[in-house]
Amino acid sequence: MQNKRDKVIFLCTGNICRSPMGEALLKKAIADDGSPELQKLSVISAGTSTVDGMPPSANSVAALKRIDIDISGHRSRLLTQKLVDEAFAIFGLAQSHLSALRRNYDNLPERVFTVLEIADPSGNLDIADPYGGDLDEYLDVRDEIAAAIPSILLYLKNELKKA
Repeated sequence: MQNKRDKVIFLCTGNICRSPMGEALLKKAIADDGSPELQKLSVISAGTSTVDGMPPSANSVAALKRIDIDISGHRSRLLTQKLVDEAFAIFGLAQSHLSALRRNYDNLPERVFTVLEIADPSGNLDIADPYGGDLDEYLDVRDEIAAAIPSILLYLKNELKKA
């Protein structure tokens, strides 16, 4: 029996900084958009090298709190083959995450990109890891991800029409 591919996964290393921010920003954008087709997607995040159950970094929480998004309840999760099997799309925060994905997992979805690749495929494709940095670094990362969200939203809408 084939799994239903309805997950959009944001993928980073530890799933405590960048990918939880991407997950939360896309969830908010989908809720604000209100398109019924987007409501069918489940947006999550995962890490390539993490353990399950770690809280988000304090600066990730603070960066999103400034725009009224609460991720304090987020807990890290390691990417699994089951999650990959259920993925409609996977957005890595850096090319290294997609390399790890391709190296370690089978049955990838058709839609595998870096977050920035959707917004500007000719530009920089990596969002720097702010881990250990100050709040300003996290705010920069949040804003970089947030700037790509409208392009991701449009991409997902177009892809759902094809599916």
